Amino acid sequence: MTQQNVPVRFATGISSELQEKVLKAPQFSNWLEKTRLNFDLRSVLVRDVLMFGTRVGFVVVEADAWNEGAKMPCFAMLRDPTISIMPVVTIKDAVDEKYVVLVREARLPVGQMVTALPAGVIDGEAVEIAALRELREETGLNLTAGKPYRLRDTPVFLSPGGSSEEMILYAVDIVLTRAELDGLFNRKAGLADEHEHTTVCVVPLEDMPRHTPNAHCLLSWHLYQQHCADLKSAQCVRG
Repeated sequence: MTQQNVPVRFATGISSELQEKVLKAPQFSNWLEKTRLNFDLRSVLVRDVLMFGTRVGFVVVEADAWNEGAKMPCFAMLRDPTISIMPVVTIKDAVDEKYVVLVREARLPVGQMVTALPAGVIDGEAVEIAALRELREETGLNLTAGKPYRLRDTPVFLSPGGSSEEMILYAVDIVLTRAELDGLFNRKAGLADEHEHTTVCVVPLEDMPRHTPNAHCLLSWHLYQQHCADLKSAQCVRG
């Protein structure tokens, strides 16, 4: 079959019903359009499809693609865009104390436990809503005050050599009493029906880079520092 003038084939064993789902899936159709516009994309073979329940999760493709007359590496794993949110807690009546709420979770692809910011897939909803949903699901924090804001206007690519995943980085500033903060320590959260089992960790803001190996978390921390510096600079100018 042809999709937007690019021949698309499917590996044996991928049913016609699943083929139709892949062709309509945003992670496939958006990737196909962007790649077709930026490169000489001659054909695509869908090698495998992994479903997340009833929706398309990962799509593994092999593409005949060229750039400036040179053939490009051919394999890619396509997935939905994702978001992360960096919850920065200030203690009420102790404004100089700031903490970050992280979650610890078993991660099969890297074969170990990983401590990171709440994050997940944008599931057909507004990006800000997705950020708050992940925060609630993974930490139990259900915000009634405080507005998330982007740490960077455009998404970041997490592993562009192999995956299409792009992530939007958010932060949110929260004020809690010391007792409320203490109640977060080692809280169990996550959606069991999605095999999520998270444990909440609370670390001092300045120490966050020591507690996570996750690249998007480290980038969020640096961008948050820049955000605070920009706010301070703006206040000095107004003063």
